[in-house]
Amino acid sequence: MSLATAVCFYNNGTLDKRAFTMMGLSAKLDDSAIGFFGTGFKYAIATLLRNNCTIRVVVRNDEQDDNDERVFDFHSAPGNFRGKEHDFVYCVYTDSYSDEEETIELPFTTHLGANWKLWQAYRELFTNAKDEAGGVQLVNLPRDGGSSLRPGDVNVYVTGAEFLEVYNQHDKYFLNAQAVATGYRLRAVEKKADHDNVVYYKTMYTGTRLDKPSYFTYDYTKTQELTEDRTLADTWFLRNHIGEVWLSNMSFDMLVEHLPKIANADYYEYGIESGYHDGCEDFHRACAYLNEMNRPMPMWARDVYSKKLPFDQQIDSYKPTRHQRAQLKKALDILAHHKHNIDGDKLVLCASLPNDVLGYYKAGVIYIAKGAFERGFEKLLGTLYEEYLHHIEGCEDMSRQMQNILVDKCASLMEQVYEMEQSE
Repeated sequence: MSLATAVCFYNNGTLDKRAFTMMGLSAKLDDSAIGFFGTGFKYAIATLLRNNCTIRVVVRNDEQDDNDERVFDFHSAPGNFRGKEHDFVYCVYTDSYSDEEETIELPFTTHLGANWKLWQAYRELFTNAKDEAGGVQLVNLPRDGGSSLRPGDVNVYVTGAEFLEVYNQHDKYFLNAQAVATGYRLRAVEKKADHDNVVYYKTMYTGTRLDKPSYFTYDYTKTQELTEDRTLADTWFLRNHIGEVWLSNMSFDMLVEHLPKIANADYYEYGIESGYHDGCEDFHRACAYLNEMNRPMPMWARDVYSKKLPFDQQIDSYKPTRHQRAQLKKALDILAHHKHNIDGDKLVLCASLPNDVLGYYKAGVIYIAKGAFERGFEKLLGTLYEEYLHHIEGCEDMSRQMQNILVDKCASLMEQVYEMEQSE
């Protein structure tokens, strides 16, 4: 007997004909399940037939009798609709118990899921089996269409050389690896070259590619919104979610080993975002160690680490030029003329300040960034005055108290200018 190699997706349970005759019908209520659209099986059937694969579903009726089964054979046939040719999809249904045989015209053509590739059909059939605690294996089928091997109660047999090639890449389309770190939403696994820098969803290849090669491969473990073709619907927070894994869920040893390696702009992780994550204890210990050893780390990691240090350790001191020293003296003299005296010992000039602000007041010390000099004398004078008010008045930025002080000062200066002009 001549045999054909088929990819068999199997699981225990049963199959209702409505699984492929009714759109939008899904019985997967478990959060761990991957599928939920109720369209994937239909898309897979259309895609397989469009690519000249054969597809047969065999359902065991009686566990004690291998000959008692229902068989669903799918095929397409050309037809005309409003003057246009289509390949309509049909199912030939037979039941060995009742000797029933029926041909069913399905409510879709082979154009359904027109952009789907064979790997997407494979992915859909395997996730269906996996969601029902099943699996996939190769079997040999008689070329006359029989089914000599039934691994489960429900068995989906697909033949086709190109589809067999997809099966041989199963580990690309479904992760089978232990996590190196697991966050609240996703996990990181060791990178494999054939993973195409794709983000996975519950071990499933989504087709959602990152814009740069990633150091690790990332797999969402929590339910995410997917599009109809199973790509991630929203990637806006992806950098933040990956950042959470690095900041909050990696061990000290992992961070010491891997942070220097992603201090390379060629990696996607070089530009991930810290978001609201302050970093766990191991993260800060690792950064401190790398800093002490003068080893590289990405800027986002250095920023998170620096923010936890005492403020005077977060900044780099700045030595002003001769011209800038003259500007600073003039600004301090003007403030002193208006009885706003700033102690030079409590004034620190720095290369930059967090969040690119020009001035900052903390614990009796006024910090002025190099940018204040570069923006012109009036900006330097205004910045010094603002930070002086924080020191003397204790008022916060953008507060009503700060507004009142500045308005009152403007009014006072207007009055002084008026009186001077009147006396001339």
